[in-house]
Amino acid sequence: MKYKISEVSKILNIPIDTIRYLEKKDIVNPVKDSQNSYRFYDAWDINFLNEYKRLRSFDFSTSEVREIMHHDNLKNFIDRIDERQYYFEERLKYYRMLAKKNKEYRLSLKNIKSNLWKCSFMQCPEVYYFIHRFNYKYIKMDKFDGLFESWLNYFPFVEPIIEMQLEAIGHRDNNNDHQWGFSIKKEYVDAFNILLNDKVKHIETTKSVYTIVCAGDKGSFSLSLLNKALEFVEENNCKLTGNVIGNLLTRVHEENGYCRYIEVWLPVEKK
Repeated sequence: MKYKISEVSKILNIPIDTIRYLEKKDIVNPVKDSQNSYRFYDAWDINFLNEYKRLRSFDFSTSEVREIMHHDNLKNFIDRIDERQYYFEERLKYYRMLAKKNKEYRLSLKNIKSNLWKCSFMQCPEVYYFIHRFNYKYIKMDKFDGLFESWLNYFPFVEPIIEMQLEAIGHRDNNNDHQWGFSIKKEYVDAFNILLNDKVKHIETTKSVYTIVCAGDKGSFSLSLLNKALEFVEENNCKLTGNVIGNLLTRVHEENGYCRYIEVWLPVEKK
């Protein structure tokens, strides 16, 4: 029995345009009426379209499906299924890590208001990071030897980081120098074998003062946002031991205007 393309579309719940596309991709080859070029599909064609849907469900591309359906022998097909197993295990690993990351991020967001401007002693996480912007000027991308482009592929594990130099903090009344870049925790570097080179800095976990600060709209960031945290450092008879780093948690619109919430770690030790 022969079926028109509209009938096949209803049988398989595949849009007509998709069936035409699959014909162009040589997935299916219906008989054409020589007089009016109407396409007619038989059970064989419909089986091929069903097989296409089944193979696509294994996340094979259309071109891969064409090769499987028209060229692969059993060994070739088994090799492809073996590759799929590796692919799915890697994706499963990725989504497990993504679920973990999302859980951490959700907790950080929910704790913003309770931690805003409040200080506590906390171990800074072990991270890798590199700087790509000094104040408001970006470094040329060709200086990173592919690092910048590579790390962009690992959002959301890669986070925006701000680094505030110890010397600038000491002169914050007339010095607002700071720099931005990307950071990633060591566990994600290890999990995904992320590219590192001599542009990347490494911070081991260290005793720090932790707080969350809120910067406003464009151009409003100031090192004076650290004032309360630095007062806390002094009150606890501690001193800064290095540069301060922070991660931009989110940008949102509050009642008092545009807000950028930044979690900050100030490395310290007893005087």
